[in-house]
Amino acid sequence: MPSFSKDEILGAGPPLSSQRRPVRFQDVDAAGTIFFPQVFEYFSDAYLALLLAAGLDVPGSLARREAAAPLVHAEADYLTPLRFGDEVEVEVVLARLGGSSTHYAHRIKTLDGRVATVGQTVHVWVNAATFAPIPVPQALRDYLAGKPGVGTSS
Repeated sequence: MPSFSKDEILGAGPPLSSQRRPVRFQDVDAAGTIFFPQVFEYFSDAYLALLLAAGLDVPGSLARREAAAPLVHAEADYLTPLRFGDEVEVEVVLARLGGSSTHYAHRIKTLDGRVATVGQTVHVWVNAATFAPIPVPQALRDYLAGKPGVGTSS
């Protein structure tokens, strides 16, 4: 199911979406480094920012039970530790659009440019009431059309 190699994610160009954030105290474990599931929260926040930038009314669509994009696959590689107080850029860097699925590559970088984490997520667009697959929203397709690092998958 993964669409992107680690090298593709590391070498990807400018992000499709990016958020700067601190590594918070509640994001680290007893070893003092980021608790592994927190990177998926970071990925999710950058992904939501991309959907909102595309003009999707995510809260309204969910409230009206029109559309949702549940996660069906997630993975991450942890390349360097992140610690409480670090400032990072969380990026969505690549995307592949299928008929009803979207695949995204993510990168977390320190402000000095070191890549700390790479990962990818796959979402399937569904009718929020029935969970039957639906096409990827046209607004998202239009927003990503022609951007570097965006393609289609079968």
